[in-house]
Amino acid sequence: MRKREKRHLNRPFPYVTLSTALGKAIKAPKIQHGLNAVEIAREWEALVGAKVSAHVQPVSLDKGILTLKTDSSVWRQQMLFMKTELLDRISAQFNHLQVRDLRVI
Repeated sequence: MRKREKRHLNRPFPYVTLSTALGKAIKAPKIQHGLNAVEIAREWEALVGAKVSAHVQPVSLDKGILTLKTDSSVWRQQMLFMKTELLDRISAQFNHLQVRDLRVI
């Protein structure tokens, strides 16, 4: 059997600080999409009110489409009626996220 070469042990370890590694990880597109959805979810009750937030929750934000999950077909229909108003509120508060449409499930 051939002996394994251990050349990689002679090289210095590439030192990277934790803040640098996390900074790069957070800027990854997949992580950023998740953080955008979390940002909306954090302010959801203030955005729509306590009554609506008890029945409707944001699930994801992908390519400018915010997906909302409702607990009944009645609330799904209500969200479709409120779509324009809700998009205006989201746009006013979270302009940097560029939410252009709602999908209600």
